Amino acid sequence: MLHFTIDGFRGFRSRFDDAHLIQEVLEDAPAQLGLKRAMPAFVLPYYNGVVPEDCGISAFVFLPGGHFTLHTFSFRETYFADLVAPNDFDAARLRGLLEAVFPCAMTSVRTVERHDLKDSEPDVENDFGPHLFLNIDAYQGPQNLDALFTLFDRLPAEIGMTPIMRPYVIRDEVGGQPVLSAMTMIAESHVSLHVFPREERAYFDIFSCRFFDRSFVVPRLLAQFPGGSVQEALIARGSRYRYLRTERADEHAKSRTWLPQR
Repeated sequence: MLHFTIDGFRGFRSRFDDAHLIQEVLEDAPAQLGLKRAMPAFVLPYYNGVVPEDCGISAFVFLPGGHFTLHTFSFRETYFADLVAPNDFDAARLRGLLEAVFPCAMTSVRTVERHDLKDSEPDVENDFGPHLFLNIDAYQGPQNLDALFTLFDRLPAEIGMTPIMRPYVIRDEVGGQPVLSAMTMIAESHVSLHVFPREERAYFDIFSCRFFDRSFVVPRLLAQFPGGSVQEALIARGSRYRYLRTERADEHAKSRTWLPQR
């Protein structure tokens, strides 16, 4: 499983707020990489959230055994994209496509095999947020669509996250082998799982723009995904974000001047 991530800072707010543009990227980029989409693009504007400054658009499309996600934070002038797939793809071409659509003053890119992921413990003071990965062998967790839907419907709340949609679950094939995929968008970003039942393997990840207690979250996740062995990795997203951000605090304060002062 190849996993590509890109984090962009100081981009154009108008592009990060353009739902049509984001839908086009989700539908066009996989085709240009020779990857098949397993569904139409799902685009979810998010402008009335728990943290007003986290407004933007969350969007994804399933690939057979993988996914392509885009999270834009227009007020924060930043975006995050992930593409994970069991088949090889041209990561350099994907980077070029995304940088052409979302030009930013600075981008950070990582492409790695899921089994080669290593911890890069996020810096709470400086980074944007954590991205947690679990690679599960001898997987014995949920293996049908109903069970996955039920799990993903309650899982975000159990680990302290805020769901902003009901789960989306599908069944597909990779190389003639069945694969089940589940995704739900959370106010903090996304939660996903890809299960390969015949190989008894599963790949889980949760990306959050809000820092969480790893010692609290991981045991609760492992209780839902029993298996023979689990490879765990936590990486930082938005490295040095606190130095690069341009959040326009004064502008945001003006938008609230009509509210009663407390």
